[in-house]
Amino acid sequence: MSLEAVGKLVASHSASPEGAQLKIAKVEAEQIVVRQMVNWLTWGMIILGIGVAMLVVNKYFDIGRWFQLASSCLLLGGTGIAAAGVLNAVRQGVNVSGMRSKSSELPNNEPKSLPTNPFPEALPSVTERTTKLISTEDSRIIESHEQ
Repeated sequence: MSLEAVGKLVASHSASPEGAQLKIAKVEAEQIVVRQMVNWLTWGMIILGIGVAMLVVNKYFDIGRWFQLASSCLLLGGTGIAAAGVLNAVRQGVNVSGMRSKSSELPNNEPKSLPTNPFPEALPSVTERTTKLISTEDSRIIESHEQ
């Protein structure tokens, strides 16, 4: 059951129409990338399968070295086509994931300045803080006993 139409309706009713259209465009672009990758992989596997079949036939019938060479070329070609399809899909997927709307970009592209004082003030150590807390507790206890 395809929920693509429902997804488009929900996205069209979201708060930001630009964001909804961007999400729809991203999803459609991702679907195209996946479809192209599957097509490349399918063709690569078909060519690879033909190469394997040729190797098996040559093993049993010993057709010759040229047939073995052709089947080896088909094996390499099928593997290359499948790998090219995957790598191309990865490259296109990175481009699709980098899509963003103009509103999501930073409004202020000015470089940020560094603080004028590069060295922060020294923080008290844990032992100093604990010692101060204990000494105040001790003084409270002593005062309560004196009363």
